[in-house]
Amino acid sequence: MIDILMATYNGESYVENQILSLIGQTHKEWKLLIHDDGSTDATVQIIKKYQKLDFRIHLLEDNIKCGGAANNFLHLLKHSSAEYIIFCDQDDIWMESKLNVLFSKIKNTTEPVAVYCNAYSYDGVKITANKVSLIKRDKLENSLFLNSGVQGCSLMFNKLLLDKLIDYPAYVYMHDHYITIGAISFGKLLYIEESLMLYRQHNNNVTGNVPVSILDRLKTFIKRGNPIIDQKHYDANKSFFDKFYEQFNQRQVSVFKAYIAFPNSNFFQKIFSILKNDFRIGNSTIILIIKTLLKKTIR
Repeated sequence: MIDILMATYNGESYVENQILSLIGQTHKEWKLLIHDDGSTDATVQIIKKYQKLDFRIHLLEDNIKCGGAANNFLHLLKHSSAEYIIFCDQDDIWMESKLNVLFSKIKNTTEPVAVYCNAYSYDGVKITANKVSLIKRDKLENSLFLNSGVQGCSLMFNKLLLDKLIDYPAYVYMHDHYITIGAISFGKLLYIEESLMLYRQHNNNVTGNVPVSILDRLKTFIKRGNPIIDQKHYDANKSFFDKFYEQFNQRQVSVFKAYIAFPNSNFFQKIFSILKNDFRIGNSTIILIIKTLLKKTIR
């Protein structure tokens, strides 16, 4: 059984198509658990319509307002009981094989694990890119400086990982970032190259539109206002380290401490730290060094 966790808020324009794409999944053993964050449009009415049509759809009505998508997803995690869990955004569309492909990758794993896939970028009319994610990650050294987690809507993980993480740190910035760092710290983070959903780009995206063209990615990279480290992700990484310090091995402790010390280091100390700790942006040390040369450290 897979728990699909959907956080909704004023999604009347999109949520019906997403629910229909879930009903059409080739893997049928799932439960959709939805928590709405105080929608003022027809989102809840649409959900209740489909709740009557499919017994696998459940709306959690507890009158709790979470105040944002990240807290809404974390709230839903507290109500999940299945052996496998996947996040679901209200505004995407899943390919019919998505659940089956992700589940097949981790179903026989006996350790904490997460798996993520790629996605097509979709503007509501046409596909604008074949892959949203271009940078792979699988360890702290190539993840901490990415200022993100893998896309939450692409991420499936097992209960063994959730059990490790269900007691949250003092500060979590985004749900997907939290699960990503948890997977690479306490288990495995696997990747499937295939694009298994339409990732909708629109003005109301919670995390903003993702740059998908090479030109847009280059513009984002060279923009001087973008720091090496985003303050909110830095605070979340530090909070994660403080929470789980005693569970890390010696190498992980060393890597986290070097990352935490990075903003207060001088230029030569930063370069030394990058090389010593094998810090990378994905698989590239050079890109991180270039960013260190060109950009502010943190903001």
